[in-house]
Amino acid sequence: MPSKQQLDISISTDSAIPLYVQFLNQLRHLILSGEWPPGSKLPSENELRRQLNISRSTIRQALSHAEAEGLIKKVPGKGTFVADAPFGMNSKRLLGYITFDFLSDFQRQLLSGAESAAKIKGYRILFNHSNRDVNEENRLLDQLLEDKVDGILIWPSLAADPTRRLFQISAEGSVPVVLLDRSLPGLSHCDYVTSDNFSGAYAAVQHLIELGHQRIVFLSRPILQLQPISERLRGYEQAMRDAGLPVLRPWLVGVEDQEMGTRYALREYSMAQGEEIEQIVNYLQQKPRPTAIFAMNDLMALQVLKAAGRLGLHIPHDLSLVGFDDHDIAAYLETPLTTVAQNTYSLGRRAAEILIQRVEGYSGPSRKEILPTHLRVRESTAPPSNLVEVNS
Repeated sequence: MPSKQQLDISISTDSAIPLYVQFLNQLRHLILSGEWPPGSKLPSENELRRQLNISRSTIRQALSHAEAEGLIKKVPGKGTFVADAPFGMNSKRLLGYITFDFLSDFQRQLLSGAESAAKIKGYRILFNHSNRDVNEENRLLDQLLEDKVDGILIWPSLAADPTRRLFQISAEGSVPVVLLDRSLPGLSHCDYVTSDNFSGAYAAVQHLIELGHQRIVFLSRPILQLQPISERLRGYEQAMRDAGLPVLRPWLVGVEDQEMGTRYALREYSMAQGEEIEQIVNYLQQKPRPTAIFAMNDLMALQVLKAAGRLGLHIPHDLSLVGFDDHDIAAYLETPLTTVAQNTYSLGRRAAEILIQRVEGYSGPSRKEILPTHLRVRESTAPPSNLVEVNS
């Protein structure tokens, strides 16, 4: 029987992944990796409840799924045991999934899309999050290989380390890998699915230009080398050039080569203070001030709202603002945010479909699929105030 020391399972109540799914995923790993070998007796439901601090109904739900998958078997009067031949050891119906967090509706839709495609084809998905840490990503990739997954969906963390496991695994070709949202230098031979960041950015800036804005700036973290962000910058620049307007130097805030996490961005927004907000305040005090900002994403746009408030600037009367992603919070801000929406459900679904095709024998050239975006106009954009005054 696995001892307390061997019960290496961690349940997070902060995660968007249901508790029973977290438990089931980790139970799968313990069994498929051989840490809990065939015939091992599982802890009782009471012991699991005490150690994991989750309800008995949650435990029973996870164990029911594990039994249906052939991972475990119940012996009346004796307890629950690891099955003699768990499915993952002899059959191929398991996919790995790594992303950076599960906190936003954006990520939940991505996960839901991937899972829907997997279920249709009879595959199960092991969900994992790297917290944007390449070392954790390396560990998770090794864990998935130990679990004998047939393919991997991954939202890669931002890291230039040429020794990272993702590069090694994709080069070896032993397990197919499909990239979510972004590609990285050195992974050009991998399939990947992304959104049309260029066209989405172009539409956002064109909307501002049509309102009468001429001084529009692109706001970002110093991660312009990251493919989705570089494409958004390119869309901004092209829209400005096509309109005969000056392309302003991007406003860069925050830590170089580090993305902005959801939890971090929401904390800074709720506290109305933080490094990014302070830097945006400084930018906004420069003259001449832009009349509109196109932010790299909605999380960055949140910081603009607070920075503008610190200076007594009204959005959109004094400053128009556009984001990107259409996070669930965007429509419910004090000033609902105009933003570019991605179809994240379709992105996750299509990535899983492509991965399953690879698993089932497709050996053609790598594929790059770009899904359409669309602009959602809300209350954070309006004609510049000087134009309103002239026309009134």
